[in-house]
Amino acid sequence: MKRIHFLVFFMGVIFNIGAQSSTYYNYQGDQAFQKRDYQAARSWYSEGLDSCDRYSIQKLVEIWVSRPAMRESMRLPMQKCYNCMKTIVEAKEPEMMRLYSDFYKFGIGTSKDSVLYNYWYMEWWNSFKTTLDITPGDLNLPVDSSAIKTPRKSLLSNRFCSFLTYTYSTTMPFGLTAGIYFDRIGGYVSLRTDFKSMNAAYECDNTKVPAIDIENPPYEFNRERWCSQMITGGLLYPVIRNRLFASVGGGYGKRDYYREIRSTTNQNFSTGNRSEWCFNTEASYKGLALEAGGMFVWKKLTVTAGVNSIKFKDLDVYIGLGVTF
Repeated sequence: MKRIHFLVFFMGVIFNIGAQSSTYYNYQGDQAFQKRDYQAARSWYSEGLDSCDRYSIQKLVEIWVSRPAMRESMRLPMQKCYNCMKTIVEAKEPEMMRLYSDFYKFGIGTSKDSVLYNYWYMEWWNSFKTTLDITPGDLNLPVDSSAIKTPRKSLLSNRFCSFLTYTYSTTMPFGLTAGIYFDRIGGYVSLRTDFKSMNAAYECDNTKVPAIDIENPPYEFNRERWCSQMITGGLLYPVIRNRLFASVGGGYGKRDYYREIRSTTNQNFSTGNRSEWCFNTEASYKGLALEAGGMFVWKKLTVTAGVNSIKFKDLDVYIGLGVTF
């Protein structure tokens, strides 16, 4: 019996020590906060982020809001706070939902988003409005609750953002790029062309037209034209959340090379014309296309840019301008 009592007492001591140590960083943070040593307070409260301690998060938000000069140095811990809050609010705790709305109101650990701010503000309001004899006006609610349903990131879904850009390059001036992106990754598909088409009467290489050499009318090479098409797809990786993305992708492309031949005498070609186009089989190519670039999003404006190559035979720079919707 004595052994059992001793065991219970020992376990109680261990539990009590563990409970005290788990909040020791908050105690030290409070001491530093009272002394207005906000850098030290931030360091102590940040220790609670490994366990997503609610009190630590609340105090870090308080420091971030009240001390603008410290915001740059608090970027990493506030991102951790934001990640913790995304999990915490799943339990629909009113106090946490109200705090979570401030993350979108002030852009704490994420970008400012008035839609998501209003949404979580209303979630907090709806969680207890039936138990309190107050009106939305008493709380200075940002919008009428009937106007807030589900926050939508895009026209297509409330889970991701979508975008569409017009994409231009010197060899393929007509193109469209469409894609989606989440918090951690995205993807895109791009189709580009020059809308050129040629009807060639002959085939040639870089030096001669075999069919005409047999007929033996004298000729010379004159103008040249390229016809290019490409379809690619790839991934977007956020460098700055919902703002700046790096992209890498691949696909299929082709570039057809045409040269004009012109008779140097009064003699016509077999087609009856003194000039014709030939398809240069030696200089034309098609196959694997690779590209790398980036995307920048500012509000609804979307800008893309990068370089691509077909079979590593050329290097084409592209730029795109469009919208996020």
